[in-house]
Parts: sequence; C-alpha cells; structure tokens
Amino acid sequence: MKKTLGFILRAFVSLGLLVYLLRRTDLVALREAFLNYSPGWWLAGLAIYAAFQALSVRRWQYICHRLGFHQTYPYFARLYLINMYFNTLLPGLMGGDVIRGYYLVRDGFGLKASSLSVAVDRGAGLLGLCFILALALPLWGNFLPREVYSVVWLWALSVVVGGLALSLWATWRREKLLAPLQWPSFPGLFLYGLGVQILYTLQFIVMARGLGLGLATTDFFVIVPVTGFLASLPVSLGGLGVRETSLVYFLGLKGLPQEKGLLLGLLVYSTVLVGALPGAALYLRGVRGVRN
Repeated sequence: MKKTLGFILRAFVSLGLLVYLLRRTDLVALREAFLNYSPGWWLAGLAIYAAFQALSVRRWQYICHRLGFHQTYPYFARLYLINMYFNTLLPGLMGGDVIRGYYLVRDGFGLKASSLSVAVDRGAGLLGLCFILALALPLWGNFLPREVYSVVWLWALSVVVGGLALSLWATWRREKLLAPLQWPSFPGLFLYGLGVQILYTLQFIVMARGLGLGLATTDFFVIVPVTGFLASLPVSLGGLGVRETSLVYFLGLKGLPQEKGLLLGLLVYSTVLVGALPGAALYLRGVRGVRN
C-alpha cells in the first residue's frame, strides 16, 4: 500500500508539472520545433545514452570486484538493465537498486557488501556530478542568480570535499568492506563517476544541436549536472516533469523560449524509456542463467 501511494504521488508530481509547463507553452511553436527536429540528432543522443550506461555498468563491476565479487561484464550489464527498467518504468513500486541488490545476494554476494556496492555506485555518480559543478560554476555560471549560484556551488564543493575525506578515512580504516573507497582504488572509482557525467552532459549537447539553441558547450556543464541531480530525486516518475521544468528555467535564464527547454527534456526522456526496454525484456522472461 505504501509503495502504491508513493507511485501515485510521483505520478501526480510528474503530471502536475507537465500540465503546468504545457499551459505556459506556445503549443504551436512546440509542435513546429518537434516536426523540424532531425531524427539523426535523436539517434546520436541515444547512442551516447547507451555509452554512458555501458560505462555505468563497468563502474559497478569495478566496485563489486574491489569487494571480492567477481562476475563478467555481461552479468552486471543484465542486472543493470533490469535496474533501469524498474527505475524508469516502475518507479515507486519497487526500486531498481533493491532489485539489483537482491540478485547479487541471490548469487552469493553478502547482503552488506551488495547494498554497499549499490550505494557506492550512486555516490560515485554524485561525486562526478559535483566535481563538474565545482569547476564549471566559477568559470561559466555567471548567468545564474546569485542565490542559486551560491547554494549550488557550496553544495557541490561540500560533496567533493566530503567524498575525499571519506576516502581518506576508509584508507585509514583498511576494512575490506570499504575497499572501493580506499586508495589506490578510489581514483579509478572517481574517474568512472566523472566519465559517466561527462557522457550524460554530452548527450544533452548533441540532442540540443537539433533544436538550434545556440548555447555554448560550456553552458551545458552548468545546466545539465544540476538538472540531472534534480531529476534523480525520488519525487517524480523517472524525473519526468522535474527534468523539463529545470531545463525550462535554466534555458530561460539564457533567453531561450520555453518550448525548447520542454522539448529537449522530453526528447532526452524518450531515450531513457527506450533504454529501459531491454531491461523489461530481461526481467519479464526471467534472469535464470544470468551467469552465462
């Protein structure tokens, strides 16, 4: 009952935000922008989305290997795709992170270690995102309102400093359960997290080209990380509505029409939906023999 209620609330947030945006958007201009959008840019964005998901799988495998659980890349890829299916198409009903943790335990990984692998995987992504923001905001974030700039930069810097401090503490403790956070493993974990966030930003850059936004590439390294973080919060269905609202706000600061931000968000979300389909197929047919 609690999970069903959570799903309903997230659906309400997503639907409410989309209705709000649509009522404030020039629908004729939105339709024209969509009809003029070249499918080639969408396919390029989908290819980059697949690349950063593939790198995300490798990051999770790296973490699990440091914790002593050695499986092949296809093994982790299948579980990660199922994770994407639950996080995207069934958010609020059963978390994808819970599902991939369950399969790890089923296949012989300890409960604490499997749960930690998922948490560290998430944390590595957040650290990479905040590292980009900590560098990008002072260089290219002068278009943001001062209050927004200050809050985001201080938050990003705190996460980066906290991540480094956590790594040093884990290295000092030398506990096996903290192995992914210890040196010399931590730099590899950081680079994987950073690489995933760079690819995520690149997807937006490429897909936005089809809309003729005229933004500098550097602007995306300010806008996309914040948008990605807000969309990842568990308040909507796969970030739907939150992502689009964020893009409308930030692109509006650059003087761009609302329909462009809304359409960019929906186009990116469509690649996420397509990317969740392989995980749906894997889950619905069962993952027996996932070790093969």
